[in-house]
Amino acid sequence: MARPHIEFIHAQNVGWTRRADGAEEKVLNADPLSDEATLIVRYPAGSSAAANPDDAGAEEFFVLDGAITIDGVERGYHAYGFLPQGAGLGRRSTSEGAVLLVFRHASGDPNGMAGSAETIALDTPAMPWDVSTYDPKLAHLRLARKVLRLGPNDSGRTFLLTGMAHGVPAQATMLPAETHDHAEEMFMLQGAMWAPEGRMGTGAYFYRPPGILHGPHVSETGFVQIMRSPGANAIVTKRSDELRPLPIGTAYAPVLPEGTPTAWARALKPQDAW
Repeated sequence: MARPHIEFIHAQNVGWTRRADGAEEKVLNADPLSDEATLIVRYPAGSSAAANPDDAGAEEFFVLDGAITIDGVERGYHAYGFLPQGAGLGRRSTSEGAVLLVFRHASGDPNGMAGSAETIALDTPAMPWDVSTYDPKLAHLRLARKVLRLGPNDSGRTFLLTGMAHGVPAQATMLPAETHDHAEEMFMLQGAMWAPEGRMGTGAYFYRPPGILHGPHVSETGFVQIMRSPGANAIVTKRSDELRPLPIGTAYAPVLPEGTPTAWARALKPQDAW
């Protein structure tokens, strides 16, 4: 069984669970047959943890709030890192507390092992935005990106994606839907974007298995999101012949796996945008 299709939840609706090391976590999505998962981890002020054990899968992390020292280097707001499995890395401590978005790879994944995958530590805010490679058919979103990681053997890309405000077509009222041959995963860091399932604001999260028809997307306010494309380093988009209406104002109607807690499907009131 692959990871379930979630499109989309608000992380604010997911409860915290306390761990043995004193940290708290929200599991947003997990593979039921492995330890692969996406979660938010909150480390309290003054906490510390040992390095990742050798049998734990590789770890990608992105600092959402606070600061944390990992392997002797302080990682602040929006810092990104990748810790291969078996590298003996991941020793961490925080004096002020920190909240991390974590993409945990399956244990034993050959593309996440030390010797195959590289250790990465990025000061993401210092990186320039790349505006050179985006699909002209998405020109209305005015996109730019920062590539954080390209996995070995075409195993997946992690990147930041931003769209400017007023990302709505000037003339068109209908746009095509699209699919990809690889999975897609997204966490909304700032701003908002409309989808047929509703308005994805700050804290929104989705995981799409390969082949899921989705979109179109538009954004009145602009957005910043972190995305992954498990299964491919380059995104290839297939567009449908069917045109769909622009989803502005669509009521929240998430696609969730059977057994999802009722609270996860609760709509959130949008934040005021001036």
